[in-house]
This record gives sequence, C-alpha cells and structure tokens, in this order.
Amino acid sequence: MNKILIVDDEENVLLLVSQAFAGHCEVLTAPSGELAIEIIKRDKPVLVFLDISMPGMTGLQVLELIQELGLPPVVWMLTGDEDLEMAERTLKGGAKGYITKPFDVDRLRTVAFSALADLEKDKKGTSADDKPWRVKKDNK
Repeated sequence: MNKILIVDDEENVLLLVSQAFAGHCEVLTAPSGELAIEIIKRDKPVLVFLDISMPGMTGLQVLELIQELGLPPVVWMLTGDEDLEMAERTLKGGAKGYITKPFDVDRLRTVAFSALADLEKDKKGTSADDKPWRVKKDNK
C-alpha cells in the first residue's frame, strides 16, 4: 500500500486529509517539518502534502532538505496564501505543484491519485521486461 505523508501544524488539516485517504493509502502525519524529515527518511512515503507556513522549519526548508538529501517523494505544497512568488519558489524548489487552503478534498484526492498513477507508470516503464529492446537469449 502506498504511503502518503501530510505535514501541517493545524491538527484539523491532518485529520481531514487522513480521513480523505483512509482505506486507499497508508496515511502518515507530521505536525512539524522536523518530524516530517524523520518520517520521510524512515518510512519513505511516495507522496507528501507539505504546508508552506509552519513554526520552526518551514515547508520551503523541508522541501529544500528533501531535494538536498535526494529523498524520493513527490511533494505538493499546501498554502493559505495565493502568493505567486511563493508558488514559483516551491515549483523551482522541486514541488510538483501547490494547493491553496481551504482546499476541496476531492481536488486533493484527484491530485494524489494522479500522482500515484504516474509513479506506477514510471515503475513499470523502468522494468527490464517492459523495454522493447530487451532480447531474450535463444537456448538452441
């Protein structure tokens, strides 16, 4: 089962998003950037929804650290602001996109399931059995 991590300092957001994916994915939550990094290293989620504005380590700092460490998840930023400059910074920093709060749970699910489907396609595309140039040895 795919693991999704939700990182937000607002407990109600963690609860809402956890409930939205219950039964579809293993949902991990972190109320801080520091804890998020620990969870990412340990549990290796494939998708992270990351709040930009948090006390302590901000979402941008977490995103930068994820990129520096070469950690694997696809990251979507969550923000309460529609600050275009901040959105550009997150995209340049390696985020796949951003979603503004308050968000529609169906939109969040669509984004998540699309990202998971893309990851599944990527996995299948890198399999040696799927490569058209693979030649099987004839044992005659």
